[in-house]
Amino acid sequence: MQKSFHVIWIYLLTLCVLGCSKQIYTADIDTSYYRISKKNASDSELDQLIKPYRTQLDAKMNEVIAFNEKEMTKARPNSNLGNWFADVLLEEAVHVYDKDIDMAMQNYGGIRVPFLKQGDITVGNIYELMPFDNQLVILTMDGKLLQMLLDRVAEKGGWPISSTLRFTMNGSKAEQILIKGEPIDYTKKYTVALADYIANGGDNCFFLEQAEREDHDVLIRDLVIDHLKNKPQDAKRIRADESLRINNSKN
Repeated sequence: MQKSFHVIWIYLLTLCVLGCSKQIYTADIDTSYYRISKKNASDSELDQLIKPYRTQLDAKMNEVIAFNEKEMTKARPNSNLGNWFADVLLEEAVHVYDKDIDMAMQNYGGIRVPFLKQGDITVGNIYELMPFDNQLVILTMDGKLLQMLLDRVAEKGGWPISSTLRFTMNGSKAEQILIKGEPIDYTKKYTVALADYIANGGDNCFFLEQAEREDHDVLIRDLVIDHLKNKPQDAKRIRADESLRINNSKN
């Protein structure tokens, strides 16, 4: 891997310090992305601080858990990286919830890397993909509230959504909405798997406080890691769905 894990070491050390205090989870920030490589200057004082943890942490972060057949990139309104992530979230959320779920979605800023490389995928790659401690939430809402949520997704230019959802963006409106192949029913209840950041009103989704809510004490990042780890060896190859789930009426 062409990088060091100084950032992750600092992150884990910070967790140790804060472990006994009330945690405030950072969910979404607007920053630039920088790749740290061996060309960066080393800080000898920091190296000494983290030296006792280096071997154990390297072993954990360098563990290969899957093979990606094709580089997946992040883009709006659709991307193979977003498709893959949302489908994994839906599959794992169904296991946690132990009931059927209609759809899963992730805010665009919650995926923190521009691509997931072709080749071996490690635990460290998934930490880079989603470094925030976002927890899984299942919301139940009627079609009218779901329409508001999808309008917000359209307004934001598109988010990663699961294969069970399709719609067309017309400016800041979501139209021609299909859920599991059926048109949206405004009198029906729908279940949505997403991050607590969104459920808590992030990305101006304040209206979601109206939905029925079921919190699960599990990190979405851990769900993705376990999803890849638990696959049989002959199924550890990632094949992302390239389908267009959000159409843009302007195209």
